[in-house]
Amino acid sequence: MSTDEWSPQGPVAELSDTECWALLDGTSLGRLGVSVDSQPEIFPVDYHADGSTVLFRTASGTKLHELLKNDSVVFEVDSRVGDAAWSVTVKGRAIVLTTPDDIDAADRRPLPEWHPTKPFVYVTIVPSTISGRRLNRHVTAEIAR
Repeated sequence: MSTDEWSPQGPVAELSDTECWALLDGTSLGRLGVSVDSQPEIFPVDYHADGSTVLFRTASGTKLHELLKNDSVVFEVDSRVGDAAWSVTVKGRAIVLTTPDDIDAADRRPLPEWHPTKPFVYVTIVPSTISGRRLNRHVTAEIAR
């Protein structure tokens, strides 16, 4: 990881795809961005990332209804640890899983369970891009000069 640029928050480093997937694998709560009536909307979702896709489960409602109309989504996760913070963004296509084999496979993935909502509808995000940044909030005297 190298410092690619400077921002008011401190040095910023672009993350590789591998680093992005590793960070996604270490957390389970993200935000899904969709278009609702041509306006951006963000929904929190529990998810599981497997290194090539993001899987989440939902129930019937606004989020699912909008995904069926427009499958173009953005998914974002970030975290702050000590003097550092990171953010990963996945842009891609949301696909509602409908075949019994896909649903059975999704049932076996380790998704956190916050709400006992049934029936579940599984959605996978197939990325077109993944990007991430790490920000170091600790400014050293050498960097500040």
